[in-house]
Amino acid sequence: MEGLLRFLKEFEGGIYLLLLILALIMGSRLIAAIQVKKKSAFGLEKEVVQKRINSTTAYLVIIGVLFIGQILLVSIASVRYPGLYTITTPTTGVLPTPTDFFQAMLRMEETPEGLEQTQTAVALTGCIPQQIEWLSPKSGDEVTGSVSLSGTINVPNMGFYKYEYRQKGREDWIPIAAGNKVIIESELGGNWNTVQLEPGFYELRIVVSDNQNNLFEPCVIEVKVVL
Repeated sequence: MEGLLRFLKEFEGGIYLLLLILALIMGSRLIAAIQVKKKSAFGLEKEVVQKRINSTTAYLVIIGVLFIGQILLVSIASVRYPGLYTITTPTTGVLPTPTDFFQAMLRMEETPEGLEQTQTAVALTGCIPQQIEWLSPKSGDEVTGSVSLSGTINVPNMGFYKYEYRQKGREDWIPIAAGNKVIIESELGGNWNTVQLEPGFYELRIVVSDNQNNLFEPCVIEVKVVL
């Protein structure tokens, strides 16, 4: 017990700083998730985001408990062992390595905007042949009218996916459809109606999450809508 209290007192500043950084990270992710939920258009999407909100809230509670515990233990140490820290031999070097719990939390990747962002994301690179890819249209194609969309969505532990579009240069993505079934080189389940769209360049993307709420990097292609 004495050794633990000495450790907590000796590295008190570093521990508070670490907990503060973690709280700021979790807080920003919670706010982002709440904003995403407000914009969600599909029930499955809302369910995925709600799980993310719940897990992030749990992390914040744990950080709060650790922060209070640190304060209480240091206070107890100061009263129970008043001379404990004055006789401690100074040490040199860097702060101790954080526990595996903290390392795991810090490794949680910032998720991109909307559902392309996540606090527990899997870092992959865009379109992946035979896993996440567009078959029709292809990047660079010219499209018009009602466009049939096909591709492959076949990732380990499939959870949820959606596909959407936006005019190039715009910020907001507009949903087309969503689902939770594996698709292999076939229609995605919904056509993209371009009749009312202004001619020009547009982006299409597929956003996929596994059943642990980890998001793959969106598969994005660019097409040109013509009259």
